[in-house]
Amino acid sequence: MRIILDAMGGDNAPDANIKGAIKAISKVKAEIILVGKEDVIRNKVKQFYGKEIEDISDRLKIHNSTDTIEMEDQPTAAIKHKKDSSMVVGFNMLKQDKGDVFISAGNSGALLARCNITYWKNKRYR
Repeated sequence: MRIILDAMGGDNAPDANIKGAIKAISKVKAEIILVGKEDVIRNKVKQFYGKEIEDISDRLKIHNSTDTIEMEDQPTAAIKHKKDSSMVVGFNMLKQDKGDVFISAGNSGALLARCNITYWKNKRYR
């Protein structure tokens, strides 16, 4: 299983998401792909654990994205205009079968808007 995690989404991101992923990696038999600003994720891992992410587990990966959807962003506009946000990139990875599940604690409205768009596009082309 490959879990795609929006590392930049949520009130306590990226700290809580990174710590949760690292705690989970020893409990699940899955690969966890952290989506977000790679330099930020790497610096936080080094700050918290004194190691590079690759030294913690070979099942922890980073997929870089350069933007984030903030809680105050208008959901549909954010999805439309922030194409390199961790949330949009994560959904696209899921759509491209680069993961089995996508998890985000980010902007709920944007998350639901993107889920709805993905659902109807897939349903229409089946």
